Amino acid sequence: MPDRRTFLAQITTSGLALTALPTWPVSSVLGELVGSDYLPLHPAEGALSTIPLPGGRRVPFGWKHFTLPVTGEGLVIKVRKLPAKRSASLRLRLMVALDTRDEREVEVSLAKSGEKLGVLSIKYASALQLFECVLKVDPAMLQKQGLRLRLVQGTEPLYFLATTPQTGSHLWSSEESVASPSESFLSTFYSLRSLYPFGWMEGCTLDGLLALSRSGRYPGARAALDSHLKLFVPDSQNLVYENPNTQPSDNLFNNPESGLPFVAIVEKYPKHPSIQLFTDYCESRIENGQLKGTSITTEGCYTLAYPLAVLALATGNKEWYEYALIELEERIRYLTDEQAVYQRASKDGSAKGFRNWGRGYTWFLLGLVRTAAIIREDKAFAPDARLKRIQEAYVYYARLALTHQQPDHSWRAYLDLPETAYDATATAGLGAALLYGKRAGWLPDLPEKRLTDIRLRLEKSLTPDGFLSDCCQINRGGEALQKSNYRVISQYVMGLMAHLYTTTT
Repeated sequence: MPDRRTFLAQITTSGLALTALPTWPVSSVLGELVGSDYLPLHPAEGALSTIPLPGGRRVPFGWKHFTLPVTGEGLVIKVRKLPAKRSASLRLRLMVALDTRDEREVEVSLAKSGEKLGVLSIKYASALQLFECVLKVDPAMLQKQGLRLRLVQGTEPLYFLATTPQTGSHLWSSEESVASPSESFLSTFYSLRSLYPFGWMEGCTLDGLLALSRSGRYPGARAALDSHLKLFVPDSQNLVYENPNTQPSDNLFNNPESGLPFVAIVEKYPKHPSIQLFTDYCESRIENGQLKGTSITTEGCYTLAYPLAVLALATGNKEWYEYALIELEERIRYLTDEQAVYQRASKDGSAKGFRNWGRGYTWFLLGLVRTAAIIREDKAFAPDARLKRIQEAYVYYARLALTHQQPDHSWRAYLDLPETAYDATATAGLGAALLYGKRAGWLPDLPEKRLTDIRLRLEKSLTPDGFLSDCCQINRGGEALQKSNYRVISQYVMGLMAHLYTTTT
C-alpha cells in the first residue's frame, strides 16, 4: 500500500474519482488512547465493510466501518474486555460513518436472551457524530452474551465507524470520573475524538484549538490542531475531504458554509493551494460590490467573512477585507430587525426564517466581532464607517441576546421562545461571541465572571469523559427539529466552548 502522500499525488495526476481510500493507520496521526476506559467493539465476523456503500459516498479517511442492515436479526457485537468492578458505568457509543437525512432508531439488547437495554435515537446525523446509550447491565453477562443491534426505524442500512486506536465506535467503561470537568473536556478535545467533517463543523473545532494554543496556557492544543489538520491537508498539494453528503470533494470548494477551516490552514500551511480554492470561490460570489444570489444566511459571517479577514491579514491582500465587509454588511441589512436576528432571508423581503435561533444568532455575532477585530487593526481601514456600523450592530444584538439569558447563565434553542429547551450550542456560541466582544472593548461593562459562569454551566453538560451533550442537532430536520427537545453530543460545539477556557478568571 502506498503512503498517503504518494497515493494522493496519484489522485491529482490521474484525475481519478475515488469512492474509497486505503486505510491509513490513525496511530501514525495521534498517540494511543490513554488508559483502558475506551474498549473496542467486535462486530460479528464478516460485518466489517462487507455491504457496499451507496454510490458516490466515502467513509472519512478510508477508516473501516461496519454495517447495520435493515432486515434480519440485526448485528451482534462482542466486547472482549470488560471491567471487573460491577459498579462501573457502561456506555455504548456508535459513531456514524455516513451522514443520514432521516430519523433512525437502533434497539440495543443482550444478544442471546434478547433483554432490551436501550434505544439509540439517530436523527439527521452527520458523519463522525457520536451517539451513546447507557447500559444498565451486569458486565459479566454482557461479556458472555454480547450485544445485538437492530434497526427498528429506518429503511436503509446504517454505517458506523469501527473502533480505532483513537476514535470510532466503542464501549466506554469507567468508574465516575475523578478528573475535573475541565480536565475531562480538554483530554477529549485534544484527541481525534473531537474530529468532525471538514467545513463549518470541523472549522469550529479547529478554531477552538487555535484559540487555546494562542492563549499560551494549553500546550496540548497545538499538537491536536496539527493532527486534525493533517487528515484533511496531508501534503503540500491536496485537500482531502467529503462534502456534507459524505461525497468525495477532494481539491474542490464550492460551499459557503465550509470556509472556516482555512483560518487554521493558512496559519499552518500559508502557501497551500487549497487556500486559493477558497478565495476564488469568495471572489465569484461578488459582483459590482454586492453579493450575487437572492437569499442569504448568517453562517457566512463566521464561515466566509472571518476567514477572508484572516487571509487578508496573512497575505497582505486587502481586497479580501473588502469582500469580508460586503459579506457582513449585507447580512446586517437583510437578517435583522429591531427585536431579532434571522438565520435566513430572501433579499426581496418575501421570506425570513429561524427567528432568534441560537445557532444562527451565534454565527452572526461571532462573525461580526472576529472579522471587524482584524480589519480595524489595518490603518487604512481603521476609520472606515462600515466598521463603526458593524460594531453598532454587534453591540445592539449582543445586548439583546443578554436580555434572553436564563438565570443559570444559559440560552434556549430559540432565545426568546420559552417553550424551547436549553441548548449547549447556543450557550457555547453566544458565550464565545460575548468573550470576543469583551476583548474588543465593545462590551466594557460585561463582567468576565459572567463568561466563566457560562463555561461552568456548559460543564454540567459534559459526559464524565468530556464530551459535550445537550446540543441541538445540526439543521437538516427544519425548525420542528430545532424547536423540539431532541439533543445530542456534538463535537463541533466543544470547539465553541473551548474559547471560554481562554478567560483569565
